[in-house]
Amino acid sequence: DIVVKSLEEMRKGGIYDQIGFGFHRYSTDPKWLVPHFEKMLYDQALLIHAYLDAYQITNNPIFSKTVHEICKYVLETMTDSQGGFYSAEDADSEGEEGTFYIWNSEELQSILNNEEYSFVSSNLNINNTGNCFVEGERTNIPHLSIFMNELEEKEFTLIKKKIFDYRELRVHPLKYDKILTDWNGLMISALSRASILLDSPEYLKAAEKSANFIVNNLIVDDQRLLKRFRNNESGIDGMIEDYAFFIW
Repeated sequence: DIVVKSLEEMRKGGIYDQIGFGFHRYSTDPKWLVPHFEKMLYDQALLIHAYLDAYQITNNPIFSKTVHEICKYVLETMTDSQGGFYSAEDADSEGEEGTFYIWNSEELQSILNNEEYSFVSSNLNINNTGNCFVEGERTNIPHLSIFMNELEEKEFTLIKKKIFDYRELRVHPLKYDKILTDWNGLMISALSRASILLDSPEYLKAAEKSANFIVNNLIVDDQRLLKRFRNNESGIDGMIEDYAFFIW
């Protein structure tokens, strides 16, 4: 089935953040390898639904695992303390697209022992000359050729933690912390459905907290539903510069 195949290849590709989870905005090549590195809340929500559909149809655990990982990314990285969900993370850091997400082999060798680096290089297609071009330069984007087996997944979990912790010390991409009512609605729907199909009370709790945030901050006295919230201010619209990152 072309849909199932596409979802599998997306999950293996560089369009998926193999280290910190979540999907980048879109791929710039036919192999799902080199993405536009921005991460959008609405993509995470809609892809949760897509992977839940695939899981229901195939019962393939890679699809439920992907849902759990996307949820982890959203709840840990894109969630306000009051429960609302942020809009996006930028593609750029330090003035270049993708800098936060790309690797040269020497950098990975400096933080991993020989056995760990051998595992990463073979399983995530890391090599000394780079596996792709980003901004005109050869570099590596971690991606899978085949899914790992259970033992490999356990080993990768430990290695991935070391890589993730190292990456956290880098300059992070800008986070767009505007909370948009409609995009929060998409994520509330996705988390609610995931909570049922994957038996996760945590996801339902997060969905309820976001819904309460909307009720408490984005509904005015005459029952109008407002559009956006940021810096303790709600409104029905936004200045053009607020939405520049959505416009081509």
